Amino acid sequence: MNLSDGSAYAAARLGCSVAEDSPVRLPGELEIQARLFNGGFGCEWTTLCGRQVVVRHFGDWNREAGPDFKGAVVCFDGGGEIRGDIEIDPDVRDWERHAHFSNPAYGNVVLQFFLTQGRETFFARTHDNRQVSQVRLQIDAPQRPVPEPRGGFVGPEDAKRMVAEAAAFRLRTKHAAHLSAESLHGADGAMFHAVATALGYKNNSIPFLLIAGRAGLKRAGSASGEALLFGLAGFLAPRNFDNADETTKKYLKPLWDEWWMVRDAHALLVLDPAMWKLSGIRPSNHPHRRLGALAVVASRFDRLRRLVSQGGMAGFRDFFESLDHPYWSFHWNLSVGSLGKKTALVGSDRILDLVINAFIPSLPPERGLRELAAMRGPSPSGRVRRACDWLVGGFRAELVRSAVDQQGLMQLHADFGHLPAAEALERIG
Repeated sequence: MNLSDGSAYAAARLGCSVAEDSPVRLPGELEIQARLFNGGFGCEWTTLCGRQVVVRHFGDWNREAGPDFKGAVVCFDGGGEIRGDIEIDPDVRDWERHAHFSNPAYGNVVLQFFLTQGRETFFARTHDNRQVSQVRLQIDAPQRPVPEPRGGFVGPEDAKRMVAEAAAFRLRTKHAAHLSAESLHGADGAMFHAVATALGYKNNSIPFLLIAGRAGLKRAGSASGEALLFGLAGFLAPRNFDNADETTKKYLKPLWDEWWMVRDAHALLVLDPAMWKLSGIRPSNHPHRRLGALAVVASRFDRLRRLVSQGGMAGFRDFFESLDHPYWSFHWNLSVGSLGKKTALVGSDRILDLVINAFIPSLPPERGLRELAAMRGPSPSGRVRRACDWLVGGFRAELVRSAVDQQGLMQLHADFGHLPAAEALERIG
């Protein structure tokens, strides 16, 4: 495979627009918080008034009424570090709609992040009339114009080149996000968040990222870490205990004892049950079980770091292949979810997904691309098959063999699937 820096693809993507009525998904406020806290939007911005701002650290999740993050470390225009709070709103007008301007709890806010704004200009000011700097986040939201155009397919060689360009862009984007997470949380914190997101898979990635961010690696890996993770998830509820068998109650009892001591202090950080997607998920992938796996990862993170240092990707795989848990190796939920026999805490398919989405982005892009190109891809998903059909008019095994091929196909289809493939080729060049 010819390695690319993805620049041609990035330029074509930047200039690609969709119809005004194409549905675009804007993330909810909690998703914005999770991604921003983890560096998913970068760490440097230009405010609405033209100042350059860098966030060194987002501080702590606020456990009380008031702004979203407390004690953030921020620099303006290359100056010294200042500490203050950060507020995140879906719309810039929410500052006034929610009366933050008159609430002393927002008096130490130094930055307001937002997604959308109307035609009028809205300033954010504190109760003592101090102006708050504002940053509009640029959302790279998936665009979903359906049905997809038919016809205009490309030939095999052009398809391979387009896929290679898309894969290079995708990996460099993931690597940049990983570097942002490292700058905010250190290498260990960035990897912990990436593993949590991957364990959540597509259905529950944001809830897992929220929990990992709110707990933090240090607390999640402590003696009370498992109780904290399950408590923040909202899984330590009376109904879970009441519906449980004796084995599960025995497992839950010490978690409850730990959680009740800190529950009141974390009440505002507990996830709403509506955030979880529990239907249509295989038992071995149930969020209860995946959260148990994340607790083990946190408690054994020193070993993960050591194995990766010694063996790179092979060490990363070895760590997850060896994970077990006295309860979760035999159960899939907190009610009547016995698996009947001991089952790998993280199966081979999920380990491959962890390698692709958590480990590979931590590598320099050139090395990551080579690793992906040498790695056999998983069984082609529906997304990969649809992308192949859009690109060349049908499924082609030679286009989906490696992990890098599949990554490129998914990126290409997400960005240009609203156009005939031949038009996408003209744009990419």
